[in-house]
Amino acid sequence: MASDFHSHRPKSAARTLVSCRAEELPYYPLASLELHPWFLPERFEPFSAAFRAAARTAAAIGEAGLDRLRGPSFEVQVQYLDALLELAAAEAKPVVLHCVRAVPELLAAVKRHPGTPCLFHGFRGKPELLEELRRHGFYVSLNPAVLGSMPLFEHLRRTGLDRIGFETDDTAETVEAVLARAAARLSMPPAVLEAVTDCTFEHFLGR
Repeated sequence: MASDFHSHRPKSAARTLVSCRAEELPYYPLASLELHPWFLPERFEPFSAAFRAAARTAAAIGEAGLDRLRGPSFEVQVQYLDALLELAAAEAKPVVLHCVRAVPELLAAVKRHPGTPCLFHGFRGKPELLEELRRHGFYVSLNPAVLGSMPLFEHLRRTGLDRIGFETDDTAETVEAVLARAAARLSMPPAVLEAVTDCTFEHFLGR
């Protein structure tokens, strides 16, 4: 069965890690508790008991992270990210991370909270950034928009698919279609790519 590493709603029979609010968790078999940087309060507030309880039942936490273009002050975003990574470590949950123009700060935050599996979602950067993330232990979920990047896929053909997954995010495309297009770029059968990324998905979730 195909695995969608990040979406905001299921689009097929694939196993889908759905980023959602606490009250939506019961509706999804694989729910990830969202704390999106765009919608954070203007000032840091400790997590409520309800949020902490939701973190215990969720399959993962996030998407959460840092964004220099939207959301409250960057300092507040960093406070929330640190608190969330601390909570994730306490609850032994993996974390799905959003990052816009803040890679050094994201890496620094994760380094302050070692041992938690972290997924850099929506990747659409260059091979050099991909390798930096993998060196720091990140899983990396590729955005459908990056499927046209021949340099990235040439790099993946050379270096392999360790810690690589695929997602649909807020697009209408199914992950099965995304995997089929990616497999063509990688010159491999879609079923093989699906099997490889299924294993990565299980490993990220600690199953």
